[in-house]
Amino acid sequence: MAQLQEFMVSCGAAKVPAHLPSERTRIPPGPPPSAAPLPDAAETFRRALANPVGMPPLEKLVRKGAKVTIGIQDGRSTHYHPEDHDLRILGLPILLNLLEQYGVQPEDIQIKVANALHRMWTRKEMTHILGPKLPYTLGGRLSCIDATDASQFIPLGLTKRGMEVMVHRSVVESDLFIFMSTPQGFFQGGWKSILVGMSNWESIRYHHRPWPFASGHSVQDPKNSSFHKLLNEMGTLVDAELARRGHPPVLKIEGVLTTTNPQKFAAIDAGLITPVREMHIDLLLSELVTDVEGQTDVLLMGMPDGDGYSRLSVFNPIHCRNKALSALFNAYHENPLVRKGGIFIVANPFEPKFSLLNHPSYHSLYNEVLPAMKDPVEVWDTYSEEYAHRPEFVHKYRTGFAFHGAHPCILYGQGLYALNHLSAVFAAGVPQENEEVARRMGFEPFPTVDAAVQEAEARLGKTCTITYHPHLEEQGYFTRVHV
Repeated sequence: MAQLQEFMVSCGAAKVPAHLPSERTRIPPGPPPSAAPLPDAAETFRRALANPVGMPPLEKLVRKGAKVTIGIQDGRSTHYHPEDHDLRILGLPILLNLLEQYGVQPEDIQIKVANALHRMWTRKEMTHILGPKLPYTLGGRLSCIDATDASQFIPLGLTKRGMEVMVHRSVVESDLFIFMSTPQGFFQGGWKSILVGMSNWESIRYHHRPWPFASGHSVQDPKNSSFHKLLNEMGTLVDAELARRGHPPVLKIEGVLTTTNPQKFAAIDAGLITPVREMHIDLLLSELVTDVEGQTDVLLMGMPDGDGYSRLSVFNPIHCRNKALSALFNAYHENPLVRKGGIFIVANPFEPKFSLLNHPSYHSLYNEVLPAMKDPVEVWDTYSEEYAHRPEFVHKYRTGFAFHGAHPCILYGQGLYALNHLSAVFAAGVPQENEEVARRMGFEPFPTVDAAVQEAEARLGKTCTITYHPHLEEQGYFTRVHV
């Protein structure tokens, strides 16, 4: 009889037991060592602005009377500690002070939250991003962008692949546009900050739709992902427009955090978007990616509630689907951790909870569309434009702190490659009353992890290999899978 080993697996807000056969279960290595923290993050920030990569010093980029816009990424990670370092909290006061020293008037400096299709933030919620004082002291100089207001955006033309490029006016009309971000992985950062965060539906829809012929390169794989290549192509149109207007390129200030608890800065650099991003890739690889030999037949992962789209709000079933099939499944470089035709088991109770304040179009998609239509490409082609322009969703986005109407169509479609790659996706730890929720999201429900594993063995054979990867549960670590 096989010897079983017990593990406690994250499942929503709780932990549930899993009994896995010792001889066929692999636990990948733990995360790599963290990068070393900077001895003085504030001084490193100042030095970066005095010596930006590929650009003159900040002092030479501005003059008296210059109009400057500072873009900042929206939100924070789902789980963080108050003592964690944040580039916006550290850097904004320093940056504002330097600009004023160099002759820029305070009233000529605007701060824009790059929320794009994400919801706007109340002043109180902005303290979650900027600390307790700045949101209330900046007044009208701090605002979220409105992706539904066509007057805020400028079309820059089409790329060779026919993708329309539109960016917020401040990106190309300011005498200097600065963007600050701290990517927590490989999906964020680089040109994404501008071409997603400072863009609108009419441009984002080209690269955020489900692709029926996706290659299988994870968006978290910066050297192979088509997503990042598309954004780099779009970025050339931004550079060209800035040059045509006689403005300097976007000044990007980007940080890398340690993986310690609390998190500190491991690097802060400034300069041209692509070189700064490339400077940080190897550092991120060294502290976030674990090498794994070979794929597995069955991949088991626990999934706590909460993600970036539900922070300060409610984690709903579409978030749950996206976190499992996109964020967790895609936490790989080169090859998926589970083989073609394998089975992915995710532990979560799939609670049917929604915030009608922050996610009204999610609630409508779940109740109006998904009971009858499951194919993500068909959902996108049929409903994304309607949801993007439905008046009540536009109104709630603009005035009611709701996500853009089409946002649930984006998240629902992100799991398409995982579903095409796998023979089945199982949801474990689902109570009987939530079974229909899991099915509507494309998962086969099971009451326990053990029941899900037994069904996987029945389909793939009693000798199937199982991988349980506890280090990916909170999102933030990745595997490089060699086959």
